[in-house]
Amino acid sequence: MELKYYKRAGEIAHRALKLALDLVEPEEPVLDLCQRIEEFILNNGGKPAFPVNVSINQVAAHYTATIDDDLLIPKKGIVKVDVGVQVDGYIADTAISIPLDSLQDDLVEAAYRALLAAINVTKPGESLSFIGATIEKTIKAFGLKPIRNLSGHKIDRYTLHAGKSIPNIRAGWGTVKKGEVFAIEPFTTNGAGVVEEGVTVTIFRLRSVKRIRKRSDLNALVEKLWTRYRGLPFAKRWLLEFIPKEDIENTLYELSRHKLIDSYPILIEQGGGLVAQMEDTVILYDENETINLTNSIKLYEEIKYR
Repeated sequence: MELKYYKRAGEIAHRALKLALDLVEPEEPVLDLCQRIEEFILNNGGKPAFPVNVSINQVAAHYTATIDDDLLIPKKGIVKVDVGVQVDGYIADTAISIPLDSLQDDLVEAAYRALLAAINVTKPGESLSFIGATIEKTIKAFGLKPIRNLSGHKIDRYTLHAGKSIPNIRAGWGTVKKGEVFAIEPFTTNGAGVVEEGVTVTIFRLRSVKRIRKRSDLNALVEKLWTRYRGLPFAKRWLLEFIPKEDIENTLYELSRHKLIDSYPILIEQGGGLVAQMEDTVILYDENETINLTNSIKLYEEIKYR
């Protein structure tokens, strides 16, 4: 039954996020942090559904360590750790924000409160717009802004973004239904409330497996990427398993030129504001029960009341 795979993925993701809480320290290398969490996932029977994201301060999402990355966790600010785990293609996606000084406590608390409120109203038949409005109202009560062009998302097997979105503001149309799986992820900021793409790209996804004439090298790599990741995102540094370091940039260029991959630039708060995020994956099991698979809420409460 697929529920047991979702629950297993959620359990591993929860424990991986708990490990992140122990590992995030000022001056800790981001590369070490990403690799240790990804290794934990693999060693516990799961696979990363995407590279571990470690997004700091104004960066809202999509940063994972690069090859030979020298970025360190700062002494002050907010670190967002976003973890995805898949078991046989069934995905659990979760994130927590770690404030490195008390000045950011309200940003994280607002994201936590918004996530808690959103999960409480996410029931079969509820409108996506109402869930988004609940998130928006909760965040604004703290005098902060939700990021309006980021959203939660429906999840299917081997598919992180499966069509429906749960907005962080009153917007959108449609309802959530029994049996559906959603990642709910409020983002809070003291900036403009909008993100824009940066120039740095560290995450990619195979979008096509079409064969390219007279390019046996690319065709062989595409086959390996499909076998390993099945269209889920991968990190640039993960390509070291398949090709030499000196060939990676040119290979990514060729894959992009032939429209075989999508790229995911880092997302930066447009007004330069700090960003906090909380995220859990839930299953609308039946009309009376929504199962929280990853329970970052519990982890946050543990550190908050420690």
